[in-house]
Amino acid sequence: MLLMLMLLTQWGETDNLEAKFYQHVPAIHYERAESLHEFNVLHYELDVTLPMTSRSISGTNLITCCSRVDNLTSAVIHAHTLTIDSILVDGTTTSHATIGDSLIISLPHAYNTDDTFDIHVGYHGSWNVTFYQSGFVYYPRNYDYNTLHALAYTLGEPWDARAWMPCYDDPFDKADQGCVMHVTVPDSYTVCANGQLDSVGYAQNRATFTWTEHYPIATYLMHFGASVFTPWSNWYYSPSGDTVEIKHFVWPEDSVQSINSLGDVLVSIALLDSMYGPYPFDRYGHDVVYPYAWGGMEHQENTTLHRSAVGGSHSWKRIICHELSHQWWGDMVTCVDFRDIWLNEGCATSSDANYDWHTLGWSSYIATLLGRAQDYFVEDASYRRPLYDPPLDSIFSWGYTYCKACWVMHMLRFLNQDHFFEGMHAYRDSFEYGCACTDDMNAVFSLVYGTDLTWFFDEWVYDQGYPEYEVYWNCIPSGNDFLFRVHIYQVQTNAPAVFHMPVQILLNTTGADTTVTIPITASPQHAEFVVADSVININFDPDYRVLCKYETFYGIEEAVQGDPLYNDLLIGVNPSTHPKVTYVVNQTGHIRLVLYDVTGRVEHTLFDGARIPGVYTVAVHDLPAGIYFCRLVTPVNEKVAKLVVVK
Repeated sequence: MLLMLMLLTQWGETDNLEAKFYQHVPAIHYERAESLHEFNVLHYELDVTLPMTSRSISGTNLITCCSRVDNLTSAVIHAHTLTIDSILVDGTTTSHATIGDSLIISLPHAYNTDDTFDIHVGYHGSWNVTFYQSGFVYYPRNYDYNTLHALAYTLGEPWDARAWMPCYDDPFDKADQGCVMHVTVPDSYTVCANGQLDSVGYAQNRATFTWTEHYPIATYLMHFGASVFTPWSNWYYSPSGDTVEIKHFVWPEDSVQSINSLGDVLVSIALLDSMYGPYPFDRYGHDVVYPYAWGGMEHQENTTLHRSAVGGSHSWKRIICHELSHQWWGDMVTCVDFRDIWLNEGCATSSDANYDWHTLGWSSYIATLLGRAQDYFVEDASYRRPLYDPPLDSIFSWGYTYCKACWVMHMLRFLNQDHFFEGMHAYRDSFEYGCACTDDMNAVFSLVYGTDLTWFFDEWVYDQGYPEYEVYWNCIPSGNDFLFRVHIYQVQTNAPAVFHMPVQILLNTTGADTTVTIPITASPQHAEFVVADSVININFDPDYRVLCKYETFYGIEEAVQGDPLYNDLLIGVNPSTHPKVTYVVNQTGHIRLVLYDVTGRVEHTLFDGARIPGVYTVAVHDLPAGIYFCRLVTPVNEKVAKLVVVK
C-alpha cells in the first residue's frame, strides 16, 4: 500500500507525465530493426475469454503473415509466461521449439517471397494478482478502497504484449492490415479496444465484444480494457469537415465528473490538428482505470488513463494532450525500435508543452521547458549518456527520454521557425502508418530546412551532454558608434567539444535594445557588432533556445596561448556591491594589482607576487560606496580600470 501511495503522489501535480517505467525481465528477447526478420505480420485476429474472477486469460490468436524470403521453413514469434496449447499453420498442426520467450515454429512446407500463411495459436495464462502488473492486468473489486469494480486490461509497452498474446512483439513489424479482437466477458461487463466496435453478441450470460482496428498497428499499442464501464461520447469537428468520435469508458461513479475533465480533449485535438494536420485515425477516446501503474498509455485510438485524471487538474489535462499527441507521434509514426523511443516521447512532450503555451501563455511554456531542463541536468549529473539507445532500465527515463527529448524538438523548431511545422508535416507524410528512426527525421528536416542537420542530431541525440558557456564581452567607442565584442567559450567535458547551435544575445543599450544571433563554429567563438548606443548589459539566450548552462563576464578574455605580450584587466558587474576583478597575464613574472581611491590613496593591494600565464579573479569586499581605480602592473605593461561600488 505504501508503494501505491508513493506512485499516486507521482501521478498527481507533477510534471512526470506518463510515469512509465519498465522492469527488465532477463528472458525477454527483442530484435534490432536492422536484424533479419524473414516474414511480415499482416494481421492479428484474437479471440479471448476473461473470467473476470481471476488474473487469467484463454483464447487464440490467428496471425496472418507474408514471407519476405524464398524457402522460408520456420517462423519466430514471442510468448512470455503463456502456456501454448496448440499451433497450426494453414490448418496443419506443427511443432515448435522454445528458446526463452521465442517460439520457433516449423512450417509445414517452404514458403517463398510474398507467399502468405496463417499461424493459429491456442494459449492460456494465469498469474497471481500483485500490485505492479504488466501484460495482462487484473484486479478484483475492493482490491483496495479505490477499486470500485473488478477490471482487466492490457499493458504492453515496450515488450509486454507477448505476455498476454503470442505475437511478433517488436515495433518495426506492425500488423499492416490492423487487428480484430473478440473479447468475451460476463455480460455485466463492457469491453473497449482499438478501433471501432463492430458488434456485441450475448449467449449464456456472457457477452462477446468485437473491435476492429483497420490501420497498421504495433503490438505494444494493441489493447483492450474490461470493467463495469459507463461509456459516453463527444465529437470533434475539424476545420476540414472531418468528424471524430471521442468515446470514453469510465466507471459509473466517475461519469459526471469525467465530462468536465475529459471534455478538454477537444481543446487538445484542435491544437494538435492545427500543428500536425488532421487526426490520423477514425476514433479516439480513453478507458480510465484503477489501480494503474502508470499515468497514461497511448493505445491506438484508445488511450488508457489513471483514474486520477477525472480530477480535471491542469496537470492531467496536459497529460491528456500528451497521450493524444502520441496518436500522431508513436501510433501513426512509430519508432523503429526502442533505441529511438525519444522520437515518440520527445514529440509528445513537446506537444504538451505547447498545450501550456496555448492555454496559459508563453511564460508558462518557458517555465515548463526550464523545469524540464533542470530535471535533465539532475539526471545527467548522475549518469551522462546519449539520448539514443538508452539502457533497458532507462527506456522511460524522465530526464532523458522525456525532458531532453522535449528540448531537442524545441531546439529543432527554433533552428528554423518558419519551416518547422512544414518539416513535421513532411515527416508525417513520409512515414505515416509506418516506422521511423532518428536518421529518418534528420533526412526529412535537412531537406525541408535546406541544410544538412547531421551535426545537430550527432551532437544532441547520438552524443551526450550539453554546452556550458563562458561569455566575455565589452563595448567600446568606435567613431560615432560603439563596437560590441563577445568571446564565447565552451567549457563542457565528457561531451562534444563544440555544440554548433547558434546562440542569441540581447544587448541592453543606452538606447533601444537589440538581439544579435551568433553562429557557432568553434570554441572560443569571437564576434563583433557595431551598435548605435553603448551596451550596458547583456542577456545570453534570452528566448531560451538552447539547452545549456552559462556564465557571463564583463571584459574580453583573450586565450592564454594568444599574444605573449597581451595582458588585460577586466571588471565584472560594474557598478556592484561586491565587485570582482579579473586579470589576464601571458608572461611568467612579478604581478602587482592595487586598488586606489579617487585621491590616489592605496585602499588595497589585491596581489603582489609571481604569476604564471593564466586568468585570475579577485573578489573585493567591504569597500565604502564610491569610485575607485584598479591598476595592474606587469613586466611588459600597465592597465587601469574604473570600479564603482554601490550599496
